[in-house]
Amino acid sequence: MPVIIRPTEEKDHADVHQLLTERWTAPEIMLDDDMVDASRLPGYVAYDGDELVGLVTLIKRDGEWEILTLDSINRWGGVGSQLLDAVSTEARQLNVPRLTVRTSNDNLDAFRFYQRRGFRLEKIGQGVIDRERELKPGIPLRGDYGIEIHDEVLFARTL
Repeated sequence: MPVIIRPTEEKDHADVHQLLTERWTAPEIMLDDDMVDASRLPGYVAYDGDELVGLVTLIKRDGEWEILTLDSINRWGGVGSQLLDAVSTEARQLNVPRLTVRTSNDNLDAFRFYQRRGFRLEKIGQGVIDRERELKPGIPLRGDYGIEIHDEVLFARTL
């Protein structure tokens, strides 16, 4: 049975909350010095039968949508790409001209993923993760590949 990608609904909240807690330590994500409950944001879910296998959450602003979280339980299986495609399709239909996404400086897999899908590096927020860590001490000091985590990197894609 294929993975089903569809917009997030209220009935998904418990699964979404659990996935965000497992993958991000909590559904509350720091964004510009504010805590945002990603479990209550619009987005898309990916279900394989009854199992939530992927999620993308969005901040929808005039002129751009920001991907706050994008998770695929089975990396390299195509679910992340399908979720991003669903977001891009809806944004184009609504004449949203661009998508943005932020990631930490250690997340080389995200750098690769987004750049291969047309996103370009736009800005580096030096020390952003260090400041977030003061409010959310669960953020580790080192991340992927043993790289120290300090900065936030913004990628953007014109649609």
